[in-house]
Amino acid sequence: MNAPTTSTMPSTQLTPEQVCDLPMGDLLAQVDVTLDTTEINEPKFFGYIAIHDSGRATVYLPSQASDLQRDIAARFLITQYLGLPTHLFPDVLQVTVYDRDGEVQA
Repeated sequence: MNAPTTSTMPSTQLTPEQVCDLPMGDLLAQVDVTLDTTEINEPKFFGYIAIHDSGRATVYLPSQASDLQRDIAARFLITQYLGLPTHLFPDVLQVTVYDRDGEVQA
């Protein structure tokens, strides 16, 4: 599964375990991220994170995803956003990082 992201990341002291274990509301508040939906409901697409000019980030998740899928995808994208190891997530989850011009970053 691929998810586009941008490459700005906040400083944080959270561990991957905390990203996975904190109640979602607490996690979002600590990392200054909001959740929203996207109408992109393609197979193998689980969402994306956008970093706004203000520095705030929004995680966009497919509108037709289950609550469990949305929870896992949001936590995975936040882990990526924070630059933390992703060893607690299935290997099938992958991220593609795009710059502001929509170019894939190496």
